[in-house]
Amino acid sequence: MQKRNTNRANPLITLAWGFGAISVGIKNNLLGVWILFYYNQVLGLDAYLVSIALASALVIDAISDPVVGIWSDRVRTRWGRRHPFMYAAIVPFALSYFFILQEPIGATDEEVFARLLVLMVVMRISMTFYEVPRNALGPELSKDYDQRNTLAGLSSAFGWFGGAVLSHYVMSAYLLEGSFSDAEGYKLLGFWGGCWLFIGTVVASLGTHRTIPSLYQPSTKSSKFKVVLGELRETLSNRNWLILFAAGCVYAIQVGADTGTTTYYNEYLWQWRPEEIAIFAVYQAVAVIIVSLLAPYLSRGRNKKNVAVAVFLLATLIGPLPYFLRLLDPLTDLSTFFLNGTDHLWWALLIHSCVASSLGALGFIYVASMGMEIVEEVQAETGRREEALLGTASSMMHKLIGAGGVLLAGLIVSFSGFDDPNLTYETASTSAITSFSWIHIAFSFFLPLISTALVAFFKIEREDHVARTKKLGYAREKA
Repeated sequence: MQKRNTNRANPLITLAWGFGAISVGIKNNLLGVWILFYYNQVLGLDAYLVSIALASALVIDAISDPVVGIWSDRVRTRWGRRHPFMYAAIVPFALSYFFILQEPIGATDEEVFARLLVLMVVMRISMTFYEVPRNALGPELSKDYDQRNTLAGLSSAFGWFGGAVLSHYVMSAYLLEGSFSDAEGYKLLGFWGGCWLFIGTVVASLGTHRTIPSLYQPSTKSSKFKVVLGELRETLSNRNWLILFAAGCVYAIQVGADTGTTTYYNEYLWQWRPEEIAIFAVYQAVAVIIVSLLAPYLSRGRNKKNVAVAVFLLATLIGPLPYFLRLLDPLTDLSTFFLNGTDHLWWALLIHSCVASSLGALGFIYVASMGMEIVEEVQAETGRREEALLGTASSMMHKLIGAGGVLLAGLIVSFSGFDDPNLTYETASTSAITSFSWIHIAFSFFLPLISTALVAFFKIEREDHVARTKKLGYAREKA
């Protein structure tokens, strides 16, 4: 008899699963980069109203996460636990994305707000039906400590490819001819984004379908409220899960407050034309894809937690650096950063964006992989595999807190003066963007620092995981 590691997933299966992150990346790109600026500066809706719509949808999304998570952990169908939800999400996910970026001609502010809210709720809930089960499939497909880095890396790579490359293509080929405020370009972004979002969800769902017979089948469980509540309490009392949960809660504020900041910086601080920086998205995607594929090798023989903490600390220092140096310019006799419109600035921001994006992606790859190890730890403690519950209980609170961050983003925009009906470009690119930048820099430094400090308390070593999977019977002997 020869021992072979059967905890590893088939390469084509891992590729299909990772490819599904294209859809998530496209959605994240819309919400993180374009939507606040589009509805505020293009359609003229006050930033605080946009943020209320986004935050409200996020709250509903947060509530739906554990519902879908618990449901998909417990359901028994001929298509398994996860795939029925994924298939149900495909069409509404793609269509809602498309309609969000179609200009509502002649609509009042109240109608624009209501339309945005409804479409965001549809997109958020359909995304939950897709992404919660897809994420839960990850630790089911592979129990291998190192291959889980590969799974998380592929997901990161395809996610960045989807969001960044789409942005580049639309900016350089169609979008915003000379301006970030051209409504026609956003319509095309909605069309192509919706198409690729549809493709990503279909490939992930069909590409992993053949694994259904070999996936974990739960025993019939009691649906009594007290029993379910007791099991939830038992599962979520895991120490390592609580550590990542707390770190995620802190970081969720930063993610929410970061909504739309890039576009405000590009338009008013650096004063770029869209075509001048369209290529940035491609270079960022290439850089992230490279480090994502290298992630398993960079951590080989090392503890994931230690690598993640080091990467996050470096990202925290580098992330706000260009904005901080630019704001120091008028306060010192020395030039602390390159002037707008120069080649030096272009190269400096290109390199910075690639490094910052790569470090952030690399850190989250390891954190996602660390989270997969908790599944077996909980199974050893409770006898239950509850991948979706572990993920969605975290995401529910992260989204609720992130909703507050989104509201904060809108308040920062309004407080900085961008909602002033008499705002001129000169005022926006001087006093408004300066106030905006100082506030944003403070959040983008201290919140990630606190989150990283919490991650440092995580304790599942490689040896712990290997011993646990053997004890649970996942290691098999093959001839």
